[in-house]
Amino acid sequence: MAPLHLQKVAVAPLSTKIKLSLLATAMVDALGGPAEFRPRFSFKTISSMLPNGNFQLPPGVWTDDTSMALCLANSLGTKQAFDEHDQMQAYVNWKVEGQLSAIGRCFDIGNTISSAIRIYQQSPNPADALERIRDKLGNELSSGNGSLMRVLPVGLAYWRDSQESRLYARKSSTTTHPNEMCQEACEVWIGAISIIMRAACSPSSAPATLSKLRVLDYFVTFPYTQVRLREALGLPSSSSAVPQNEADREQYYRTNHPILKLVAKSESLPPQDELPVHIPTTKELPSSGYVLHTLVAALYCFLSTSTFEEGAIVAANLGDDADTVGAVYGGIAGCWYAVDKSDEQSARFWSSRVETWEQALVQKDTIEAVAEKLVSFSEKNGQVKQ
Repeated sequence: MAPLHLQKVAVAPLSTKIKLSLLATAMVDALGGPAEFRPRFSFKTISSMLPNGNFQLPPGVWTDDTSMALCLANSLGTKQAFDEHDQMQAYVNWKVEGQLSAIGRCFDIGNTISSAIRIYQQSPNPADALERIRDKLGNELSSGNGSLMRVLPVGLAYWRDSQESRLYARKSSTTTHPNEMCQEACEVWIGAISIIMRAACSPSSAPATLSKLRVLDYFVTFPYTQVRLREALGLPSSSSAVPQNEADREQYYRTNHPILKLVAKSESLPPQDELPVHIPTTKELPSSGYVLHTLVAALYCFLSTSTFEEGAIVAANLGDDADTVGAVYGGIAGCWYAVDKSDEQSARFWSSRVETWEQALVQKDTIEAVAEKLVSFSEKNGQVKQ
């Protein structure tokens, strides 16, 4: 793998980044779906779209992760604004009527999201409903990954203003996951998405300057309030001064940063059967539905590989909540790698294998239609900022 400080973001038009990051979310969601609920290394290596035996679904069917991201994206694009009540109604329509589901019905839904929707439906006053959700679901038991898995569209819409995007990321979490860990996980993730989008959507003639090392710098220096997030994504408080030179800093992270230390260890070991890189054990890299585990695992997939395909295969083969880790990885990787197929950098995203994933994916027209609305809203935000 190329050093992180030499891996640069792929520059592409805004519409390309938005459309393909949503498509990437769906592809890796569908790729990892068959491994959901299964222990790591208990199944054959997944590198193609397979039937999802958990829900008796054919290959290429995306799950609740993509459905909820599309609900949020569709609300932003249709309302041309951030409207929590409209977002909640979109989630209700998905759960009850199967709107924006890959198969026309809701077949997979998390407990916290189901509880939030039930509270919302049973409350006569929408404002009171959101307050009740905050009261009842703000505890540690409700710190799942259900808001992180869908938050990508916030970054795609509000990327020009990091403070605004991070604020709306937190607000988008509170509709179902008001727990502080969930809010901050969404905030830090969308902060990274915004940084990538600002670098990626520069004029096409501008050279790419943002490196993966700079993205990691952002996670290291983020002002965390949640101790467990800081411990997982930052440096130990006992660490010495961080070098200024990029190559030296990357080597320092490989010795001191929890994720880069794990990447370095994995690089010293041979890949398991047909995998692009060595995958750590579940103890070293959990991939459960806990929001912290999902965020760290998705970031690991991004930092331990140098193409979209490689990271997607790593995510899909983690097992447990592999579809959600895959969806979260797919979003950030789409922002980073995605370009049109004719672009000279297309190989980092559009490998022949990824093209077969795209061909097998169901309901691509639905994803495209929602993405078009989000593109319109994101472009409108750009005009307002000028």
